[in-house]
Amino acid sequence: MAKRNYIPRQPKGHAAPKDGDVEFHDLGFSTSTIKNRKRFVNKDGSFNVLRSVGIVRDLHVYHSLVSMKWSSFMGVTLLFYFMINCFFALLYLLNGIEYLGGAEEDGVNAFWTAFFFSVQTLTTVGYGSVSPMGFVANLIAAMGALTGLMVFALATGLLFARFSMPSASILFSENAIIAPYNEGKALMFRLANKRRNMLTNLHIEVIAAWVGRDKSGREKRIYRPLELERDKLTMLPLSWTVVHPLEEDSPITICAKNGCDKVDLELIVILEGYDDTFANIIRAHSSYKYNEIIWNAKFDPAFYFNEYGDTVLELDKLNQFTLID
Repeated sequence: MAKRNYIPRQPKGHAAPKDGDVEFHDLGFSTSTIKNRKRFVNKDGSFNVLRSVGIVRDLHVYHSLVSMKWSSFMGVTLLFYFMINCFFALLYLLNGIEYLGGAEEDGVNAFWTAFFFSVQTLTTVGYGSVSPMGFVANLIAAMGALTGLMVFALATGLLFARFSMPSASILFSENAIIAPYNEGKALMFRLANKRRNMLTNLHIEVIAAWVGRDKSGREKRIYRPLELERDKLTMLPLSWTVVHPLEEDSPITICAKNGCDKVDLELIVILEGYDDTFANIIRAHSSYKYNEIIWNAKFDPAFYFNEYGDTVLELDKLNQFTLID
């Protein structure tokens, strides 16, 4: 897989610019967002951006149904199924329950009889105990049958789209840490694949975003990629500890001198890899705000070898760390 560069990297051996003499790179959030104190990228990888275009214009039904959680999708499907059968049941009642042969004409029972007759019509089951009589009742039943064919075709398509769509299930550590590294220190965070599928040819980028000043002294949002110890990984069978050594020209070092909270430091993580199951490229995003960076700590081991010699990855320990003096 070809390397994907989201932001031009600083050439090797070229000192990073200091505040007041900084090269600006726009990550898409604009360099003028200096008053925003909230994170740009949510922990789940979504953008923390609200769109003021109105509810109707911002409603993207297909995208929402394909991308929402499975529990939400099933809830929406069941609700729509219930509502559409209620709609046809009311049509039968407005036409007159007496035009449904074999139906009970009592108030509540009449509604449920019409409701379940609509269910049978939409699903083309038809048990035969209730049948439409008259032109209008048969017309409503015909509309219900056609609606059922279209609705189930759409539901089948959505299910196929959800199952066939490649998606990353990457677990990031909740915190990044500043830990001892060689003779100095380094920023570290961990990630792992929650699923059993094979991910290969992984490439990661970490971009620091903070409020600094340009040559004219004007405040701007600055975006700089971090130099990583390793930004590529052939496979991801275990956890991956991403390491950024803290040099004098590191954005973390620069921000720490000014106070990471004062410059509103945020680390934006962009991961890309190849999913062998779907034979497609997957991407995952996350971020760490300044208050999610733990100084003077080290990660606890996230895997061990059992008595049979097997490697056991403990995903629940991905964020476990120990504070050090």
